[in-house]
Amino acid sequence: MDNRLIKRAAAQLGTTPEELEKSLKSGKLASSMGLTQEQADSFNRALNDKDYAKKILSSPQAQELIRKLNQKEG
Repeated sequence: MDNRLIKRAAAQLGTTPEELEKSLKSGKLASSMGLTQEQADSFNRALNDKDYAKKILSSPQAQELIRKLNQKEG
């Protein structure tokens, strides 16, 4: 996994890169983020299905969130 991405995501989620990577590998990240079962299922599907992830990331809501996150970085 991209170490920079893990570090950035961990900081955003208020956890350590090691704990985040452990959650990702165990499949328990969604539940540790306080998501509903439906949200967790969608999240896990996006992690495992490239086409589904592209569909979600191309939505207007996702694009707005990405824009806001990029503004915080710069």
